[in-house]
Amino acid sequence: MMQHARAPVHATAAPPRPTRGQHRISPNNRFNPVCEHADQEIGTTASRRTRRGDFLRATTWAITQRLHPKAGDTTLRVARDLAARLNADGHVAYCRDTMWKRLGISRRTLERHIAVLRELGLLVWALHGTRTNTRPAGSGEWAGTATIYAAVVPRAWDDALGHRVSGHGYHARHIGFTEHGRQLAIADARRRTRPSHRRDTPSCKTNHPRPKAEMGGKKNNTSAPHSARPRPGRRHEVPEPYQASPQQAAHAVSVAAWVRPRVPWTQGEGLRRLAFALRPWIAAGLSAADLAADLSVWHVPSRPASPASVIMARWSELADQEQPAPTSGPGTEPADAVPPNAAFLAAMATVRTRLHSLCPPTEPEPDPPGFVIRDRILASFAEADRARHARTAEQCLTFAEWEAVCDARERAPW
Repeated sequence: MMQHARAPVHATAAPPRPTRGQHRISPNNRFNPVCEHADQEIGTTASRRTRRGDFLRATTWAITQRLHPKAGDTTLRVARDLAARLNADGHVAYCRDTMWKRLGISRRTLERHIAVLRELGLLVWALHGTRTNTRPAGSGEWAGTATIYAAVVPRAWDDALGHRVSGHGYHARHIGFTEHGRQLAIADARRRTRPSHRRDTPSCKTNHPRPKAEMGGKKNNTSAPHSARPRPGRRHEVPEPYQASPQQAAHAVSVAAWVRPRVPWTQGEGLRRLAFALRPWIAAGLSAADLAADLSVWHVPSRPASPASVIMARWSELADQEQPAPTSGPGTEPADAVPPNAAFLAAMATVRTRLHSLCPPTEPEPDPPGFVIRDRILASFAEADRARHARTAEQCLTFAEWEAVCDARERAPW
């Protein structure tokens, strides 16, 4: 959209000239288009100012009544685009260079339908755009003045709908209805507020086959048979191994806080998610050191995307393995299972012993209260301030720093 400087877009238009504007209705009571550009100005038009709703209704009425031979659906599309950008005063910027691309029509087609709206008495010029550069001289930029249109409705539309209008021209006002116009307004309001004949929305209607009612017995009130399909559980229901009380959840968080810095591939996971994934092992009686030892020997990528998902998937595999295998038939052979040998068990015991010696399990310290943390912070600030004031000339990088230290010492109380 072209910029415009010092353009009185919202300024009060000049009063219409009473000698013009007698071109709306011909002697044979037929509408005559406004063909003269001099009659399409905001100060010379016979149409009155309006807002978005009446502007669109008047445009639809003019196209339906075939008041202009070139008015059609494209004219209504152009009017809707202008109505969507009307401001509080009923003015809109033309924006020709972007409007024809937005509507998917050619620039010449847009100009032709804008001229049709002007000839129908639905648009008037509030400000003519020019190619005068509004940017400062020497800036290397150019921005012309935008064309501003005002939405209006012709007097023929007011007469057709039975509107009582006070005044003449752009500043005329709609003050009431005639008897015929009142009947039309009531019928239009009833048509807009008429309820829909459908009893339910399309989203509530289904085309699935419904079971027929059982007609057995002597009772006339029968019901359809209930479906044997079980109702699904809650969407966010927590599985059984991961359910815990608030105290158990807090203990799991403390264990996860001890395990996470000691197992590298779990350090990318959040503390609460890691604690949730470790709940089954914690409920089984494993300590934090045992969990760290077991997780350290797992063959997982160095940085998995979701360590908690890896832990939960491993627990699911272990739970499936612990389920009793189905009884084999007489012709099937039992599956071969190799138990861990003594060397593997000895290596696991050595790893656990080494972890216990290097990182003995300690209970997590409780967080200090807020006033203790505040006192520590204030004490650290005071210590840093004293160290800054105690600097010598050799410790200062510049002479300005040494002067600031000397001034602070002079201002300090004895």
